[in-house]
Amino acid sequence: MPHVTGHNPGSSSSTGSSGSSSDARDAYIAASSGSTTFTPPKPGEGDGTDAGSAFEAGVASTQNNIPGVLQDTVTTDSSGNFVREINPLREQLENLNTQDQAFDFINNLNQINTGGVGGMGILDPNLLGYIKDPLVGLGAFTTDPNETRNVYQLLMNKMFQGDDERMRGALPISQSAVQGLDRIGATNFVDPRLSQGFFGDLKSLFTGENAANINLSDLPGGGIATLPEFGQAGLDFTKDQGFRDYGRIIEDLVTAATPLKYGKMLGEKTLTGFKDFYNSLYPGRAEPNITSSEEENLDTLIDSIDEEADGELAKEILFGIEPTKMKNENKKKEFFFF
Repeated sequence: MPHVTGHNPGSSSSTGSSGSSSDARDAYIAASSGSTTFTPPKPGEGDGTDAGSAFEAGVASTQNNIPGVLQDTVTTDSSGNFVREINPLREQLENLNTQDQAFDFINNLNQINTGGVGGMGILDPNLLGYIKDPLVGLGAFTTDPNETRNVYQLLMNKMFQGDDERMRGALPISQSAVQGLDRIGATNFVDPRLSQGFFGDLKSLFTGENAANINLSDLPGGGIATLPEFGQAGLDFTKDQGFRDYGRIIEDLVTAATPLKYGKMLGEKTLTGFKDFYNSLYPGRAEPNITSSEEENLDTLIDSIDEEADGELAKEILFGIEPTKMKNENKKKEFFFF
């Protein structure tokens, strides 16, 4: 831990390169240079300048772009030294390696910081912008075995939930709840420690019982990891910040424009067919990077859906054919889905 001691007015080292020095100047330089502790002169030995305030100012100078709730603070230890206390939340943010750790950080931050919308700390544009990159760098672990989203996108999805009963799409799984288990499906796992062997598995074919098989529903809380319940405050925040839930927009438009028997299927499959486009836009920032041609394609997609062609169009969407080409495709083309 870097440690600096205040200067002694009677020593030859009391003069810096500028030709002058003081306790306060030394303290400021120490803090702004990364020192975590500073020992001021003993009473009666200093020059009377405020080294404590200077050390605090030096610490603050290194945190100009850090939200207040994540900034370090200064304390004085039992020996009278000024100590820079590293912010535990920021330290946690800088060492995130798993989704579980990220969720724990998000929940802690949301409780500790009450300065956001509705008293929820995460609902603060500056704070959200600061924590975004570390969360984007963590892949999401959900009930979709082929999940491609990241933790930041899950957080955005939770905000878009509003007062709905649950998040849309695949739900985040608690990694600690399934630690040591082998995944065999969306919500199904196998505990290798409870392996029954060949004959045991053969017996299970007749009894339907296998102690090694575990479903998320068998675990506490259904094995689902929890994020803050933002409610209407979260939805209001996304609207105020200009975030757009393209997943819901596309799903609602297709469902509304398609006969009921195809509505739900197309609403779900469209998200899959346009997965790259959806993933790049879904969490959104103030102005998502959507081009006019992409908007025209989406409009064409909706306009192209009618009762006569909806069956074939649904199949073409599943194969990722560009919406602008759909009307020109051979309607007699055979498709195999299964």
